[in-house]
Amino acid sequence: MIKERDKTLLKGVFLIVFFYVLVEHFNIVKSVLLTCYRAISPLIYGMAIAFIVNLIVVKLEEHMKGRIFENQAFKRTTSIIISFLIVIGIITIVCFNVIPGIVDSVKEITKQAPQAFDTVLTFLEKNFGVSSDIVKEIQNFRLDENMLDNMFGLMKNQSVIQALKASGSAVGSVVSVVTKLFIGLFFAFYILAKKESINAYIHRLMETYFPKKIADGLENFGHITYETYANFISGQCLDAVILGCLVTIGMGILQLSYPILVGVVVAVTALIPIVGAFFGGTVGVFLLIMESPVKALTFLILFLVLQQIDNRLIYPHIVGNAIGIPSILIFAAIIIGGEFSGVIGMFFGIPFTAVIYTLLEQDMERRKQKREEKEEEIKPAN
Repeated sequence: MIKERDKTLLKGVFLIVFFYVLVEHFNIVKSVLLTCYRAISPLIYGMAIAFIVNLIVVKLEEHMKGRIFENQAFKRTTSIIISFLIVIGIITIVCFNVIPGIVDSVKEITKQAPQAFDTVLTFLEKNFGVSSDIVKEIQNFRLDENMLDNMFGLMKNQSVIQALKASGSAVGSVVSVVTKLFIGLFFAFYILAKKESINAYIHRLMETYFPKKIADGLENFGHITYETYANFISGQCLDAVILGCLVTIGMGILQLSYPILVGVVVAVTALIPIVGAFFGGTVGVFLLIMESPVKALTFLILFLVLQQIDNRLIYPHIVGNAIGIPSILIFAAIIIGGEFSGVIGMFFGIPFTAVIYTLLEQDMERRKQKREEKEEEIKPAN
């Protein structure tokens, strides 16, 4: 009994000293951690790439049947190569079609802004009875084209100066990032090719160095985390594609301009849960308002209807069912995650919340079973 008490006391003292040293020398600890992160960052990139690509690999392998795919090594290699080509193709489309389209749209918006502003004011005055005095007051605050040109010219000049000052370090940073990404790609390919062997080795490590209860808990945590994040990412991508297609089809039916561009922009921005699609919708409104306020208003109504359908029916069904949490927790996770880490927090807050929710559900069920077992043992005694 004394030995056990001494062990507990020593553990407590060790923890107190450890946290004291950690707080007292926080800057040194932070520097060491950053150095370690920089050293292993290519491996982290590789694991992240492998996680995303593996979602496609698994689906492809499920459909690879026939005599040609009887060899597991050939089947795995083929699925990995096709998966990487799909990911690279998507990135290429986004970089060379979507982003230039958005940039051109922004340029068009800034160029046509004064004329569109006058068009909107005239439309409001004629159709909604806005008084001419109010219109004149609003026009006093109107941005003219010269002001916009001067503003963007100043920004451009400042950007050029800053770019020239930072060109040396920027080139070094780009080379460093590209090098790490290439290392990460090779590491990701190896992880995907040998994932069963890696999983088996990790399982052996935990069984060897941890008590069975802790090893089982870690395995359960890892399994839940993987399944939750995999289901969330695939569900989020599916929902974004569905919403983008609905926007494109709706705009085509209503004969609105830029249906494909706006649909793709909405799909890309919809990767940010719940609120992201509104950014794409805003681009659509500004593009169409250059042609006609009526068309912009028509698109806005269409977009809001589709967004409500998505938020209330499609998104909770696809993502909520995929990760197994109530819709209210999805909204809470977005709000809290956004406050902590912005867009990244919004994206990863939902699966993080789902992991905690699942672990709590499991713990409550386990405690309930133990309580019921104890009650069953007590009953005969009474």
